[in-house]
Amino acid sequence: MLSALDAEKVSTLGVLLIVGLLVVGLVVAVLARPVAVKVLGVAVLLGLGVLVWTRWSDLEDCVDRVKGDAATTGTPGRCQFLGLKVDVNPP
Repeated sequence: MLSALDAEKVSTLGVLLIVGLLVVGLVVAVLARPVAVKVLGVAVLLGLGVLVWTRWSDLEDCVDRVKGDAATTGTPGRCQFLGLKVDVNPP
């Protein structure tokens, strides 16, 4: 079982996922021969990119909210990113 991850690590993971999807999208666009494969491949990768971007934004909002709560209570909190639990420590 995976232990919870640190919010900073998951934020970096989100950036890396988006960059990776962009690179894969460019490779598909260049190497795929039929236009239909290019369009489908790029559409799927764009969808995945939007998914990662929105979940990453939700994670940042959750981290800000939990850090605000943790500042008053002094207890750590948890958020989620694509199903992974993320530990948020008080500032």
